[in-house]
Amino acid sequence: MDMDLPTLSSHASLEEQWDEEVEPEEIETVLKIAPPSDHKYFPVLSKVKEEKLPPHCPCDQHIELEHLLPPVGVIYTLSNTESETLWSYISDNVEKVFIRPSSS
Repeated sequence: MDMDLPTLSSHASLEEQWDEEVEPEEIETVLKIAPPSDHKYFPVLSKVKEEKLPPHCPCDQHIELEHLLPPVGVIYTLSNTESETLWSYISDNVEKVFIRPSSS
């Protein structure tokens, strides 16, 4: 299965094809640990790219839930560690605007 991912045409163009926000140390680290066959996928493996959602496009989907209310109560019990991890994940992704507070 050949995916249509952005690739690098040559090692020399690595810095040119990455976002300006990418630190040179990140590029050096990836060059050291990733096999040469994966170097062409560097533009999509950046930590900077991980922190952003892709741009909106015509195929974006919006799910409208009409007259539905979430059930009251917890779905299952979490330990303190699990609960802290969950809330950390939620707050991080709310800050990045990957998720938003419910309006229901």
